[in-house]
Amino acid sequence: MTIEEQIAKNKRNSTIVMIGFSALVTIIGLFIGLLVGWMMDSAPEELWKITFITAGGFLIAAAAYSLYVYYNTTSVFMSSVRGRKLEAQNASLAETQLLNVIDELQITAEIPVPEVYLVKDQEANAFATGRDPNHAAIGVNTGLLKMMNREELKSVLAHEMSHIKNYDIRSGSITVALTSFIAGVGYWLVELGESTLWFGDSGRSRRKNDNDKSSAMIGLVMLLGGWLIQLIGVPIALLMQLALSRQRESLADISGVDMTQDPKGLIDALTKLKKDQTPSSYANSKAATLCFQTPLSKKDVKEMKKENLAEPKQHKFSLTSLLDTHPPLDERIERLRKLIE
Repeated sequence: MTIEEQIAKNKRNSTIVMIGFSALVTIIGLFIGLLVGWMMDSAPEELWKITFITAGGFLIAAAAYSLYVYYNTTSVFMSSVRGRKLEAQNASLAETQLLNVIDELQITAEIPVPEVYLVKDQEANAFATGRDPNHAAIGVNTGLLKMMNREELKSVLAHEMSHIKNYDIRSGSITVALTSFIAGVGYWLVELGESTLWFGDSGRSRRKNDNDKSSAMIGLVMLLGGWLIQLIGVPIALLMQLALSRQRESLADISGVDMTQDPKGLIDALTKLKKDQTPSSYANSKAATLCFQTPLSKKDVKEMKKENLAEPKQHKFSLTSLLDTHPPLDERIERLRKLIE
């Protein structure tokens, strides 16, 4: 399969995932609408009216939250990892080299120069964020600057520049926002349901009048609805987000090599990362799914040392592999080697 064919395939798959995300948000909105209509004990003709009105409000709220994250994505993600914006006049020697490499890649990619942030983290990693090539940023860990030579660093940054050029940063920010929104709605329904169900000092067992029973029923329905969203809706949203992340990483590897014309540089960088056991300070943050490689947590490193593993455990195709934000490093390396055969 040629580079162009792989890029086209990954773009088609990404489009399918985004359509699936839209369908999931719509289904959850209709579910909440039915929940509200049922709690109001509406007549059949009113039930559907309430359902669609509530679902519409839910979709508007989801769109509004997504737009907020979309237009503030750089500040949201960079603040989550405490990134420091680099300025050429105040840069060190290593930071100046980083900025020079970005300038070189910007010319090749034919996109505006993105903002560059330095993240004080010993793990070797990087990520791109923003809403489009005109409003983009790249975060680079200090650990990456220490580990990689210039060619390897350029290959990693070309991967991130490809995310910007291919508009992966746009779909990435939207899916993170929608996943967070769905999780927040589920949590809010559970909290509100528990509050309604157990309202008052007397407790549920001492409720005697009809109003108390009605309130308890509403609380129970909201509680169950919230748990259904958390147990079904959120995992589905996460799986689709992670699937999109894997598609983005595969596409960016190919596009990055196309930009540098140096597959060996990226192969060497990925080979070095295979043996890296440095935990990341932001392994559980929103930025984790955007990274060049899956950030390791302290727990991951402990398990590796406990099992005496030289590199992170790579999942084969299984249910467990669906939770991987990136394709296995060996798989990425093998795909790149086929390009130079």
